[in-house]
Amino acid sequence: MSSLPGFLPPDPRVEEPYRVTPQMAIRIAILGIVAIALFAALFFRLWALQIISGERYLEEAKNNQIRTFRAPAQRGTIADRDGALLVSNVPGTIVQLWPAALAEMPDAERASMLRRLSNVLDVPLADIRADLRRRANDPLTPVTVKEGVGDPKVKYLLEHQARFPGVQVAQTQLRNYEEGAFAAQILGYVGEITPEQLAERREKGYASGDRIGQAGV
Repeated sequence: MSSLPGFLPPDPRVEEPYRVTPQMAIRIAILGIVAIALFAALFFRLWALQIISGERYLEEAKNNQIRTFRAPAQRGTIADRDGALLVSNVPGTIVQLWPAALAEMPDAERASMLRRLSNVLDVPLADIRADLRRRANDPLTPVTVKEGVGDPKVKYLLEHQARFPGVQVAQTQLRNYEEGAFAAQILGYVGEITPEQLAERREKGYASGDRIGQAGV
């Protein structure tokens, strides 16, 4: 029986305690094969994700990060001959729905969410559904549910976003009539483009959801 200097002392129970036995060699070989197989599977999976499916995942990632939308331009003010403002723009808050997001929801969940939104904004559910139907062919343009939403309702929607998927709170410019609402009948008002107006003006660059002057000056 021999021992190596600086190594662990020999075990009196065995003759050569540190010799690799055939059984131990088999176990080490099996562990090595398993480790190599796991690394090979991991390498193949990474290769498949980057080489075989790389283009598809890249396109999906872009779709998750990029959303194209039309930003409405601020309308001009209207003044009388003395320069006094008759119609101006004031900042306001609007609540919108993204049809594409609603389409991904189960029917029951979507119906329940729309009822909650109707109650919060005091907008008839039938009106919301009608607006969504009119824009069924344009799922990437948000549908405005209500303009000039007050702070309490805005805060409620923002605090409960998980209960209102597909709902967006945005800032915009609203028309302000210095002489009161009755002046809108004479000076004109802004509204969403109608299907008839869109059919006439589509070639001029108008799109579904655009807001245009509807009457008056």
